[in-house]
Amino acid sequence: MTSQSSTTDDRIHGECNCGAIKISIQTSQFPTRCTMCHCLNCRASSVEVTGNTRVWTDKAESGRSSDRHFCGDCGSPIMTVVRERPSNTFVKGGLFKKFGVNLPEPWAQLFVRRREPWEVGIEGVHELN
Repeated sequence: MTSQSSTTDDRIHGECNCGAIKISIQTSQFPTRCTMCHCLNCRASSVEVTGNTRVWTDKAESGRSSDRHFCGDCGSPIMTVVRERPSNTFVKGGLFKKFGVNLPEPWAQLFVRRREPWEVGIEGVHELN
């Protein structure tokens, strides 16, 4: 994190592009590890949430369903919740950037077989198919 006012009351704040959807996460709950996912479903879309999110239910190659939450006004992706495992919630990292929050370097890249030919691996980061 930078020294900007990105935390208040021990929370990290973010929002969608238009500001209609706000998100805040307790600092202690902010991930210490991040992943980059190249699966077809995440590629198509790329916690306390306030605002009116819209939800689209998506089915992955595995057959599992995920609920993809997005802003109904600007279309920014907010988070993905795996229906079979609601504790697997993936909050989109770009929501925090304008508040000066720097995400940790990813520890893994998922579905690397789906990467574009021009996308390269990151040295020292695990690659999982």
